[in-house]
Amino acid sequence: MASVDLRDNNLLGISWVDSGWVPILNPGNVLDYFSERSNPFYDRTCNNEVVKMQRLTLEHLNQMVGVEYILLHAQEPILYIIRKQQRQSPTQVIPLSDYYIIAGVVYQAPDLGTVIGSRVLSAVHGVQSAFDEAMSYCRYHPSKGYWWHFKDQEERGILLVHWFSFRTINHYF
Repeated sequence: MASVDLRDNNLLGISWVDSGWVPILNPGNVLDYFSERSNPFYDRTCNNEVVKMQRLTLEHLNQMVGVEYILLHAQEPILYIIRKQQRQSPTQVIPLSDYYIIAGVVYQAPDLGTVIGSRVLSAVHGVQSAFDEAMSYCRYHPSKGYWWHFKDQEERGILLVHWFSFRTINHYF
């Protein structure tokens, strides 16, 4: 199986699961589960790997500088939230991304910009669809002007005249 470098790609659309771990997941081993070699979300150059290779406890992460993963929240047995963060000092960290594990399936949580962009795109699409439909009913003829032509009214033989056309007709009387 070919290896794919996913570090530069957007990982919001993928998920990862190792079904062998799912029945035994708990707050004590969820970071070990997250650090599985086949997990595309896990950075092998992080401080967690150094701690694991030196067989130290996770408390040693606080004294290191660099990228690390922590268990941010656990709601046993189904939800775990892992945070990837850049440690600057023992007291200062910068959150980089969050991952959530629901029933053993790992997902990357979207950042605020992605959520807002998605909502704006959905709203604009709805407005554009409404505008396109409204424009499909608009008609123009040089001698008549503008009017609205609705299909259900065509069946009854009725045309709705736009007020510009009506105003032009009234001007001559």
